[in-house]
Formats: sequence, structure tokens, C-alpha cells
Amino acid sequence: MEYFEILGVSREASDDEIKKAYYKLAARYHPDHLSHEQATQFLPYFLKITKAYLTLKDRETRDKYIRECTLGIFEEEQEKDRKNSRKKLFEQGMRYLLADPIRASKYFRKAFLLDQNNQTFKSYYGLSLILSGRDSTGLDLCLEAAVNEESSEHYFNLAKCYAKLGKYKEALNSTKKVLKLDRNHARAKAFMDELKNHTGIRQFFNRN
Repeated sequence: MEYFEILGVSREASDDEIKKAYYKLAARYHPDHLSHEQATQFLPYFLKITKAYLTLKDRETRDKYIRECTLGIFEEEQEKDRKNSRKKLFEQGMRYLLADPIRASKYFRKAFLLDQNNQTFKSYYGLSLILSGRDSTGLDLCLEAAVNEESSEHYFNLAKCYAKLGKYKEALNSTKKVLKLDRNHARAKAFMDELKNHTGIRQFFNRN
């Protein structure tokens, strides 16, 4: 809630209107006018009222506050737009991941570049690179995402990367990690069965 709302005045309010609004609220919520129990309850609100008044009573600090609010609202709207853009790009990538991983990688790359701290974007971008057979650095991206943000989804993507690259033992270990994090992960269970039947890893299962 912004300071003008706290005092119940508009942004065009005069100095006198702001002052009157503050004193009206202060008369109602000042600790000296309340019982001990009420004073404890309303103290945080009274402090907000006072901070709002101290900021708005002075024309210079008021103008600065308005500029900051305006900038904050603008930046918030921009971030919402960016977030929606990232979400749509990621959804498009998921749509094409299995049927056309090369196309999917283009969407995942754009989403990842817009938010490189998003480990899910990183993981799926890496997976799409591996599935499209175009860039082995995809494994590094998947591994980094799994390490940075441990989740069954990230480890499952990592397992699929390893399997695609023929690293079946590593794929098995990653799949076990998935099931450790989520024992009911149906796709991981099915993938484990696929790995058990693969000649490149059958001996590894026999030893265990």
C-alpha cells in the first residue's frame, strides 16, 4: 500500500489536506489514545502512518517518492511482460521437445537468455541441445541445473542426456536419483526398465 493510500488522500492532495489526514488518523491510532492491548495491535500501522506523513509533508521528498513509485510501477509492469514472454517461450519449447528438438531448442534458448537464473529453463535447453544432436554443451547445462536446484525433473533430464550420449551407467545413477527424490515418478520407473534392457548396461545390473 503506497503512502497516499495509507493517509487516504490523492496524489494531487495539498499540503494542508495531507496534514489534516495525518492528524485525523493519529488521533485515532496514536498509542497514547489507546489501551495497552490496542496500542500493541495498532503500533505497526501507526508507524506506517507517521512514515507516510513525514515523506509526503515535504514537497521535495514527496516528489521524489512519486517518481520512485512511478518508476517502480513501470518496472513491475515490464517484469510482468518479461515473465509472460519467458513462460510462452518455454511452453512452446515443451510443445516441440520430442517431435522437433531443434525447434524446441530455439524456444528454450530464448527463454533461458531472458532468465539465466531459472534452472528449469537451463535444464530443458540443455536437454533439447542433446536430443537435437547439435551441441554437447547441453550436458553441462543439465548437470549444472541439477546441482544448482536439486529436483526430480532436472535429474530426469540429466538421465536422458546421459542415455542419448551413450553414458548408460551415468544415466542409471541419475535415474536412481530421480526415484530417490520422487519414488512415484512414473517416467523414471519406465526409463529405468529401458536402461535395464540395454546391452550397454546389462552387465552393470548383473553386478548389483
